[in-house]
Amino acid sequence: MGSLVVLIGLLIMPMCICMTMSHAPNAFTPNGFDNPRTTVVIINDLGGSLPLRYHCKSKDDDLGDQTMPPRGSWFFEFKPSVFGNTQFYCSFSWGNELHYFDIYRQDRDRLFAKFGCRRCEWKIHKNGPCKLNKDNGMFDVCLPWN
Repeated sequence: MGSLVVLIGLLIMPMCICMTMSHAPNAFTPNGFDNPRTTVVIINDLGGSLPLRYHCKSKDDDLGDQTMPPRGSWFFEFKPSVFGNTQFYCSFSWGNELHYFDIYRQDRDRLFAKFGCRRCEWKIHKNGPCKLNKDNGMFDVCLPWN
């Protein structure tokens, strides 16, 4: 009977350890291999009463044609690739204008980059998009259209 209790204990202990480790924060994941969900937020800051028409997609996902009212916003979420090559690009149009921009590039926007983010917020202006600077809370990381 005593050996049966020891045997059951030896079987149950590894299962408890595995369950505990699976619910613990993953301290063993190297920085480059963590794969948190990322949110991209787009805000229409064209000014006036201009609606923003846009179409965003990646190599694998097409998020469709959409229209955003003035001062409106829209977001999408995804898990970046563990290989570091996730990219979403959008076309933006208003009036007779049409521009393209890489709204998320993993090499530029990954969490630990200078202006990296897990929640990447962009204001779309007529002269180009400006990203929220997490250091000062301002949309002052402005990039040119593609």
